[in-house]
Amino acid sequence: MRFFEKMNSRNIKFAGKRLVRALGRATGSSHQVALGVAIGFFVAWLPIVGIQMVVSIAICHLFKANKVAPIFPVWITNPATIIPIYSFNYWIGWLVTGGPPISDLAVILMRMLTPPPRTPEMGWLSSWWAEFAHSFRELLSMGWEMQLPLWLGCAMVGLALAVPSYYLTRRLVELFRKAVLEKRRCRHELYKSRKPAAGAGGDPKPADAASGSEA
Repeated sequence: MRFFEKMNSRNIKFAGKRLVRALGRATGSSHQVALGVAIGFFVAWLPIVGIQMVVSIAICHLFKANKVAPIFPVWITNPATIIPIYSFNYWIGWLVTGGPPISDLAVILMRMLTPPPRTPEMGWLSSWWAEFAHSFRELLSMGWEMQLPLWLGCAMVGLALAVPSYYLTRRLVELFRKAVLEKRRCRHELYKSRKPAAGAGGDPKPADAASGSEA
């Protein structure tokens, strides 16, 4: 509840500005940054929880996109959002292919979110691998009749979000970088206008000094 209380318009606007600033300062062209965000949105909707970041970076490397940009959208799917997102994606695919009811998918997703037992000697890498293997086994337990509409719906929704996110991100990055260049130009012009003219306020010219000595 405290999280949603803090999500007011002011905080959302501030977070949006920081996100645009981070994307605008990312390396690469606006196309490369926007492509990285689009790849992140597409991969975020795929049922591959646990390896989404690795898959996003690999695809970005293949298409020469920015490898940092996918970090922002890829974490949209997390333990708090998996059930509603995958249920919606499954419903979209189910409209095309049919299959078991969504309630069956919800049961499997709940089991997938239940962490496996841990031992005190397990490190973070062992814990991550155990959780990933557990989630992967639950996904495989769905069967083809449930995986087909899930993967199809995830791909459809991911593609529907990736395309507009590319054009929106590219436009925002171009506007941000243009504003930065304009700001630098204004600062340079202001610096030039404040710079004193050559000879102003300095030593007198040699001719004036000579005439003064003759007088």
